[in-house]
Amino acid sequence: MRQVPQIKAAYDWMVVAYQAEVSVAMAAGDTQALDRLDEKRDVFERGVFLMLFGQFEKLVTEYFEQARDARATNPDWTTRRGWDIPTYRDRRVPFETKLTLVLNEREPFHRKVLQAYSLRNHCAHGGSSQPIGSIDQFVNDLYLWQAQLRR
Repeated sequence: MRQVPQIKAAYDWMVVAYQAEVSVAMAAGDTQALDRLDEKRDVFERGVFLMLFGQFEKLVTEYFEQARDARATNPDWTTRRGWDIPTYRDRRVPFETKLTLVLNEREPFHRKVLQAYSLRNHCAHGGSSQPIGSIDQFVNDLYLWQAQLRR
């Protein structure tokens, strides 16, 4: 989540530029320009959403690896049990598995993260039919979710 402030600052800068262009197009009564600007904004916001979620994904992986390494190397089997399986050493551990091991599945945040992950996948594969919502709120959510992660 180290780059979230920079990503958010770039987003805020682009929103100001977008709003200036919208004002010019509105003053000129250019509805085609407004449509083009809205399309560009939507693509840009999806890209920002992906970059922001990627920061959270990276953090979940870090927490997962720290928890795995601490437990898998523990000499006490009751602590090590279940963490020393080869599957967890593979770099292809699914995000959902990592998340469940570092965020309580019974917390409401868990479901919200998985919903955002589903939207992330939708956007990453070219989907544009699902709205991404407010980037500002999403950044707030990321920080709330980060506070709930456990090693």
